[in-house]
Amino acid sequence: MVLHVGLIGYGAIGKLVAEAILNQTHGLNQTRISLAAVLVNRERPQKILGGSNSTTILTNDPNIFFQVPFDIVVECAGQSAVRAYAVATLESGRNFLCTSIGALTDDNLMKACKAAAVQGNSQFQLASGAMPGIDWMSSSTLEPSSSVSVTAVQTKPPNSWIGARYEPGTTISLPDVIDFNALSEPAIFFEGSAREAAAFYPKNSNVLAMLALSTAGLDATQVQLVADPINTTMRQEIQYEGSAGKIALKVCGKQSPLNPKTSQVVPLSVIKALRNMTSPVSLGL
Repeated sequence: MVLHVGLIGYGAIGKLVAEAILNQTHGLNQTRISLAAVLVNRERPQKILGGSNSTTILTNDPNIFFQVPFDIVVECAGQSAVRAYAVATLESGRNFLCTSIGALTDDNLMKACKAAAVQGNSQFQLASGAMPGIDWMSSSTLEPSSSVSVTAVQTKPPNSWIGARYEPGTTISLPDVIDFNALSEPAIFFEGSAREAAAFYPKNSNVLAMLALSTAGLDATQVQLVADPINTTMRQEIQYEGSAGKIALKVCGKQSPLNPKTSQVVPLSVIKALRNMTSPVSLGL
């Protein structure tokens, strides 16, 4: 059975996911998966992706996009796309794979997505993205009466944070809280809950929302955001403790060459999820 994919977004994440499907790389196979349509936010001259033999439709018209038959929507376009399309997709009986997890800092949206998935007999799927160890930590929280403590520090180079602050739940840009260009040493510029971090920094801190939703919750997970002009890797340090055990994680990633706010591993995590859905062998469930 072939999984037919509808992709929302064709930027730093979506373009790499589309290319992997179209070119059958990263363990994807044309007998198992196909790219049916791509929804972009502005009109583009090309209407078909993947060459003359492809039937993949590229459009900026949501009506055209959703008329194409596919099984799953893969969202790679930001939190506004989750707010705009997740509920209707799930109600229609199609699965929705979400990368912009920070949109779910809105509890009402999360409830609506769950209800829509029940109504449509579909599934709301959250991509792990750049967050390591989600399988271990989320498994640990299943221990009955588990008391969970989670903290995280997210560190990125200053150019990742410039212009990255938004009014929560909107696309309205807010002023930076510090002058990132003036930094000569690492600086903590935010301390608070994962809910606040992912809401105010929707292009940077979706990963913290994923951590929180998988473990202690959006309000109980405490985080720091750091800008580091010296070490320009993208780093996360996580301390987790529950009744089933504890774990300390530290990961050093790289910026996406297409978008400094995004980790290079994020599109790969989406591709891995699609591979698990379509491969004869599924790894890491």
